[in-house]
Amino acid sequence: MGTIVSGVIVLCMFYQGGIIEHTYVKDQKMSSCLKAKRIVERSVNPQNVRMQCGKVKAIVEVYMGEKKIVKILEDKY
Repeated sequence: MGTIVSGVIVLCMFYQGGIIEHTYVKDQKMSSCLKAKRIVERSVNPQNVRMQCGKVKAIVEVYMGEKKIVKILEDKY
């Protein structure tokens, strides 16, 4: 298990002005993030939550070949 600090593309979910969830985009392409965003927006109530793709500086943990965001250090929101 390793920990890395780097700039990564994530899909963030906002509720009442704060980030409540963030998801690591596996292939690190903005197009993949936007595709996932469209899928999520169709299944949730858009008046309550807001989805946004972006590049953030985060602590990323690698466990059994999968990357997971531990903490977002800097964002643009």
